[in-house]
Amino acid sequence: MTAYEKIACIALACLLPLVGYATPSAAQAPERLTVAGINNFWRVNKDVSTGGTITTREMAMPELKKRGIKTVINLAGGPEADAEGAAAKASGLQYFVFAINSTTLDPAPMDPFLKAAADPSIYPVFIHSGNGHRAAMAWMVKRVLLDGWTVERAGIEAAASGLVNDNPMTPTWWKFAQDYINSRKK
Repeated sequence: MTAYEKIACIALACLLPLVGYATPSAAQAPERLTVAGINNFWRVNKDVSTGGTITTREMAMPELKKRGIKTVINLAGGPEADAEGAAAKASGLQYFVFAINSTTLDPAPMDPFLKAAADPSIYPVFIHSGNGHRAAMAWMVKRVLLDGWTVERAGIEAAASGLVNDNPMTPTWWKFAQDYINSRKK
């Protein structure tokens, strides 16, 4: 078992008893919700939701708007991104694509993602990818590099909001996050 898989296992093992107690100021634990037109939707906190594929953009975008979301960030890209962006804009949402390719694992899209994530005007935001693993991973990286969280604390939140071992890519995303964080720490 790699160090990244161990972090994932520890985070999952600790998840239930610790999520509500991770910090004294923790307002809420992430929760999985059913949202029309979105696969694997997680409300991380009042300002951030993560999830998987938008399966029906005509249903999803108005629902996101109704829930107070201002911005949709797509980390998967793909052939549906343009139509998804048009649906987001038609619903009055900002839309960004920072496609992190699951085959090449090029970290280049993380820099513009982090720049966008540092802008308070985009919140509340919905960050999504194929199954939601990239979305939770990217939010974890943001927590460590921009918010000053420890990898362990951010990992627990990521495990509670979609970066779980239900997909063969999960260990890859844990490693991707750790490598990116290590390459950017001063």
